[in-house]
Amino acid sequence: MYPIFRQGKLKIQKQKTMTNPTDLLDSFGRRHDYLRLSITDSCNFRCLYCMPDEPFKSTPSIELMNSQEIYEIAKIFVQKFNISKIRITGGEPLVRSDFETIIRQISTLDAGIGITTNGVLLHKYFDLFEECGVKNLNISIDSLDRGKFRYITKRDLFQTVWDNIKESIKRGFNVKLNVVIMRGFNEDEIPEFIALSHHYPIELRFIEFMPFTGNSWEKNKVIPISEMLTLVSEHFTYEKVQDHKNDTSRKYKISSESKGVFGLISTMSNSFCAGCNRIRITSDGKMKNCLFGADEFDLLKSFRNNEDLSELIQVGIIKKHKEKGGQFSEIETVKNQSIINRSMIKIGG
Repeated sequence: MYPIFRQGKLKIQKQKTMTNPTDLLDSFGRRHDYLRLSITDSCNFRCLYCMPDEPFKSTPSIELMNSQEIYEIAKIFVQKFNISKIRITGGEPLVRSDFETIIRQISTLDAGIGITTNGVLLHKYFDLFEECGVKNLNISIDSLDRGKFRYITKRDLFQTVWDNIKESIKRGFNVKLNVVIMRGFNEDEIPEFIALSHHYPIELRFIEFMPFTGNSWEKNKVIPISEMLTLVSEHFTYEKVQDHKNDTSRKYKISSESKGVFGLISTMSNSFCAGCNRIRITSDGKMKNCLFGADEFDLLKSFRNNEDLSELIQVGIIKKHKEKGGQFSEIETVKNQSIINRSMIKIGG
């Protein structure tokens, strides 16, 4: 059943999952019920850890999934494979001209929806998110200093992002702030970021710097979570918060009176691959079973050829490696130039 449009608006009616759907299990018994769906590789920022340090061209629109293809492919995952959560990513997803159509269509599926964004355009879509039942916003902000923010993003838009973060909190969205920590750049801001988690009902998440094609990753720029916690302890006492089964972050709070929590995402130094439940689809319709994996499965080509995607999806999940795409196991073994992968912006956050 296709979404029903009335006077340019979508009549939102949640579609119930089909009977007898199949769980997506890989060869290690991990169940995948979380779809990270990139809708563009365009962005209005130029963050150095995400984009290649070279001239960059976005994918031509004809090679991208259009809004109906995004909806139909997502519907297969929800109705046939028990996907219960969809996160819309990019690039920066809010720059797509048909973003509203995409959200209205996806919101008809029986799955929770989240958005990962740099926050610049959020003010244009708060009402839409409330109307469509979008609850979860992950917002990237790697510095609270305007000069550093401009350096990392190549845009002087800190105040716009910060104002939109505050409005997100005011409106009652579940807000997570993502901070990529890089040695020599922003580790000195950890205490200031931690303080936000005390004063605001947010999850503040520190993310280890990860290697992708062209992003000038260096091992000595990575600050492992053990060192981050040491930095935190120099300013605060903290206590552990209960994590959930598939959480990527290990959560803490600095006081029982804190309104929020802070978390540490240790992709490099202490991976959480054993509990991974994520599937990724790039904006050009390739399924990746791991953020670091080289394997890609062309769902869009098969969809445009009117082929059944079910077998291809299941094959892709079965081929998932035990950890980190099979390309490295420990941080000491990483050689950025030898990793076979796309840049982060081409994969989707």
